[in-house]
Amino acid sequence: MADTVLIDAVGFLFCLILFSFISKRIKLPYVGLIIIPAAISLYTIGPEPFLFGIFLATGWHLLSVGVALIFPVDDL
Repeated sequence: MADTVLIDAVGFLFCLILFSFISKRIKLPYVGLIIIPAAISLYTIGPEPFLFGIFLATGWHLLSVGVALIFPVDDL
């Protein structure tokens, strides 16, 4: 039991960190192509740490880009 929890936690963190870097380096429409299949897979499969890490990282990037577009901040 403890082994699977550790593997799930490591897998979640790996996907979260990996897709945080990936989503910052690819164009915005391609990020949408990553998050939509991850969301559909989470809905159909259920809670999966790898998919949740992908979904959380790409969703966070989309949220920060969207907020930056709506509320632009001038550099000081």
